[in-house]
Amino acid sequence: MAARKKGPVFCVTGLPASQSDDELAMLLKAAINDNLAEDELLKLTVNMAIVPFCYDNKEIVALVEFRGGVPAFLFTQLYMLKPDLLITANIIAITGLDGHVYGLWRGKGNLGRMWLRDFLSKDLPYCRTMIYRYNSKLSSHGIDTIMDYGRELIEELKKVRNTDKCLVKAVQISEDDYPTIASLHKATYGMLLFGIPHKGLLVDDIQRMLAGQDSHPRNVLLEQIRSKSDLLVFQLADFKNLIRDRKIISFYETGQTRQLEFDNKSRRWKRTGNFVTAVGVDSALLQLPDSTEEKIPLGLDHLIIVKFDTKNERGYTSARDKLLQFERDAPHVVEARFYM
Repeated sequence: MAARKKGPVFCVTGLPASQSDDELAMLLKAAINDNLAEDELLKLTVNMAIVPFCYDNKEIVALVEFRGGVPAFLFTQLYMLKPDLLITANIIAITGLDGHVYGLWRGKGNLGRMWLRDFLSKDLPYCRTMIYRYNSKLSSHGIDTIMDYGRELIEELKKVRNTDKCLVKAVQISEDDYPTIASLHKATYGMLLFGIPHKGLLVDDIQRMLAGQDSHPRNVLLEQIRSKSDLLVFQLADFKNLIRDRKIISFYETGQTRQLEFDNKSRRWKRTGNFVTAVGVDSALLQLPDSTEEKIPLGLDHLIIVKFDTKNERGYTSARDKLLQFERDAPHVVEARFYM
């Protein structure tokens, strides 16, 4: 009899030791099943073990093995909320192109702190904080366009907001066109934007990496996001018209980023090239009035603008304070939009 092929094992931390192993396993299994697609439910087998946490006897860890493949969770909630508490807000973190869905937010220090999980779980314990995963690797053979990414995000947002743990459910409202999208727009209070290239970014080094691959499907996307892209100019105008009374916090980089360069010895592309400003101030800011858009410079480069090692870093304290303000102000503002 052939041995069963082993599957990838994920470590789920931060589980409360006050609950029994059986209860935690049941809740975790139910949460996983709720987020699996229909075909994944048929082909995946989930094995789980509850084990002690070596550093804190108030927490325990779950080792979760998936056999038959890896689930494609598009939204992942980063920390557990107490079931008897009201969720005050939903926070959704979206990586930029070519960013790792989890690693992008991890600090560079030895502890590898992921601030959305390790810091916000203490500072905003009543917020449901999620990360969103999509096929953003520029080296992959995806044919996704900016429009495709937008449609996928909207579809997944509709699914996430159709749960009983949502602050404001996606209800049908009076707008004749795209009522669900209009509902999502009403439920959005504010955004923290870290080095977003509204007017495009330098992609010369990425294009060199794909050089010799004229038919590479990512060339279309690179043209859409390059500096002074006509498509981005039109989308930026539409975006500004949609903002209205939403609060915007724009963080922009004042450090330069090394470009990709091919290393002949290792036969790999590395960040050892010239220093360039990946996303200039003019591209990172919407140039809206200060009452709508707060503009915050960070002395970091484009690769580490969202990486915070400690809770005392200026970037994190600013982000935390803005989110706390959002948490206080959003509920009555959002509620009023739905019942005007």
